[in-house]
Amino acid sequence: MTMSSDGKPPIAFLGLSKMGHAMAGNLQRAGHPLVVWNRSAEKAEPLRATGARVAESPAAAAEAADIVISSLADDASLRAVVSGPEGVLVGLRPGAVHIGTSTVSPGLSDELAGLHAAAGGRYVAGPVVGRVPAAEAAQLVTFVAGDAGAIEAVRAVITTYAPMMLVVGERQSQASVAKLIANFLGVSAIDLIGQSLAWAEKSGLPPTLVPQLLAGFFGNPGTREYIAKVGERDFDSVGFTAAGGLKDVRLMIDAAHAVNQRLTSAEAVRVKLDAAISSGWREKDWSCFTDIDRA
Repeated sequence: MTMSSDGKPPIAFLGLSKMGHAMAGNLQRAGHPLVVWNRSAEKAEPLRATGARVAESPAAAAEAADIVISSLADDASLRAVVSGPEGVLVGLRPGAVHIGTSTVSPGLSDELAGLHAAAGGRYVAGPVVGRVPAAEAAQLVTFVAGDAGAIEAVRAVITTYAPMMLVVGERQSQASVAKLIANFLGVSAIDLIGQSLAWAEKSGLPPTLVPQLLAGFFGNPGTREYIAKVGERDFDSVGFTAAGGLKDVRLMIDAAHAVNQRLTSAEAVRVKLDAAISSGWREKDWSCFTDIDRA
């Protein structure tokens, strides 16, 4: 692939979940020539219809661009897409930059940095914060870590989908830790909402009282959405699944343990998410674990 007429570099985008599709769409609308890959190829069709090229493998996608962006579910998916027999490293151009936007373990981020360096490329860890509507509106936040030169080389691309870009260090694992801390704050707030509502309900308080208290305490619009979601038990409109939430909570616990910190709150949430999934709620919104307290 070649530069666009206005000099926008081509981008290979791997992983077209709702988040990935929204981010890739923003890059395409910004004028970047786009080659995309997804394990289920049909998810790439809307982007093909608007001009993207669809690659048959991650390697083929990487061969077509100097910038690769991945949006994948977990450590295993990202590792396979990078280092598998038809993975990114097979097709990576010399000096190319791979931006990993997934929430993965700090250890994997550093591992991928080493693998890319050995293959002649560069890996920038850039996990994003925000739900699908924020991705669609190109209003994500991202924590970025890696080689300073690599980050500057892709800054304009990253800010296309995440205008708030926070550089947190040169070790790629630092971006993963920052994202896990952000998610820890989020999941802890959700747990507080559920416990507060349960306590109020069991104490016979007016049902509108705690939502009023919580709305005054939490100023973030996304947090206010969860106050309503948990209060109304609206777990079928899914922003993030219970299975995905459990994966992230496990990552939080492991990452903190690595620096001799025990996250007892996250351990409690893990137990609740396990119980929620055992109850058949695996694909419900991750806030469903709050109903364990309200049963």
